[in-house]
Amino acid sequence: MPQTTGRFLGIDYGSKRVGISVSDPLGMIAQGLTTLDNDPQLIDDICQLVRERSVVCIVVGMPYSEDGGKGAKAQEVDRFIGRLKKRVDVEVDTWDESYSSVDAQRALIAGGMKRKKRRQKKRVDEMAARLLLQGYLDHSPTRITGAPRESGVGGV
Repeated sequence: MPQTTGRFLGIDYGSKRVGISVSDPLGMIAQGLTTLDNDPQLIDDICQLVRERSVVCIVVGMPYSEDGGKGAKAQEVDRFIGRLKKRVDVEVDTWDESYSSVDAQRALIAGGMKRKKRRQKKRVDEMAARLLLQGYLDHSPTRITGAPRESGVGGV
């Protein structure tokens, strides 16, 4: 487990777009940040966010299959993580992001977002990154005080 103080960056990796979220400085609450195009500039853009936001850990959503294995998409994410680790000096961890896009759609509906805005894939990708990072933060064993973290703190 990474250090428990500092900002965490959440990544919902997609073949076309990558949703990005960031935590507060205490690493307790995730918020959507942006969506980046999955292009040759992607790793550079993430490195810049890591520097600008003083990120201590990157959490990448891993799309495990229903049997817990890694299919083609998870292998693509593994390759992305390998490239990312070569460029950043912070820990890179993974979190199960199965159904994150479905959960993101549900969260946007529950938040009252109109259908037209929900169709904008960037909004869904950003929300998916937020949800996966919040799940990771909620399940961290400690918070800044060292006390056990309660599930649901800052939850969506």
